[in-house]
Amino acid sequence: MKPVLIASATCSLVAHPHFRRSRRPDRGLFHMKHSPALLLLTGFLANCAPQSVQTPMDPAAPALALDCFREHGSAMLAAHRAGPAPGYAENALSSLERLAELGVLYAEIDVRRSADGTLFLLHDETLDRTTTGRGPAETLDWAELSVLNLRDPDGVILEDRIPTLSDAFAIARESGLVLNLDLKSITADTIVDAIQSADARDWVAIIAYSVEDAAAIHALDPGLDLSAPDDPDALAAAGINLDTTYLWLGTDPSEAVRDQDFASESLETSIGLFRHEPGPASLYTGARDAGVELLSIDHVEDAVAALGGSAVLHAQIDACTVTPVEN
Repeated sequence: MKPVLIASATCSLVAHPHFRRSRRPDRGLFHMKHSPALLLLTGFLANCAPQSVQTPMDPAAPALALDCFREHGSAMLAAHRAGPAPGYAENALSSLERLAELGVLYAEIDVRRSADGTLFLLHDETLDRTTTGRGPAETLDWAELSVLNLRDPDGVILEDRIPTLSDAFAIARESGLVLNLDLKSITADTIVDAIQSADARDWVAIIAYSVEDAAAIHALDPGLDLSAPDDPDALAAAGINLDTTYLWLGTDPSEAVRDQDFASESLETSIGLFRHEPGPASLYTGARDAGVELLSIDHVEDAVAALGGSAVLHAQIDACTVTPVEN
């Protein structure tokens, strides 16, 4: 758990992912995972007295914010491979920064390991398509990988270099992005160690493609958020906390209606729309209106526009993530 410094003579609320609305009605409007922290927050808001207090707090689960979006009938976007576009490469730091500016809350990124142990971002096994390098990526040391430039979807060479996972953590911590980690040939213990070492649990969710994978990650760190297969009974039987898990419905837009099967159990869902892009605005609004909380997309600007624009998305994020700060 990490300490949270509260120091104030007056009170205000601003957007921040540490405090989440609870999906459990008996916990009230806002909740934190440990009741002492919740009591401290309650007293702080009630008294607004000058104070400087440190209290331990479990990192908030990003998945809990999706419950708030469900209650408001809104949806957030998850940019597949960080939303490449002309001038923006897959898994690039500049692409992550662009997402935060546009009001995209989640960025799906692909994590690999260099020959000498550095975790870096790259989707393909080989360097050829998205970088200025050639051949298998994971056979090279980081010193060799770090000098390679990235290419945008049109093959244009950019100033961006291959980033490390630590670089992405820094962007997420600064911007409030949630990183959806897609593990490419690295083990659960490797990624969990990296997250814990970087104190990055606030900013990540790990993609698990099977109940077994989800259980392995959960066993290493039960506080980590998961994207997991849409079988809540099997997940629960494996001991996985559904309060910090959202369910993957697949890549068929017609499956969005299945969100209602899970909404009655206060479970959130995500769906992949990227295989059907470019598409009409109804591709995005249809999934949102069916109740899906997280839409995985490639065409970022189209999706942002369909959901009302950046200002609307930023306002929805702010409405579901608040914390007291010094005024």
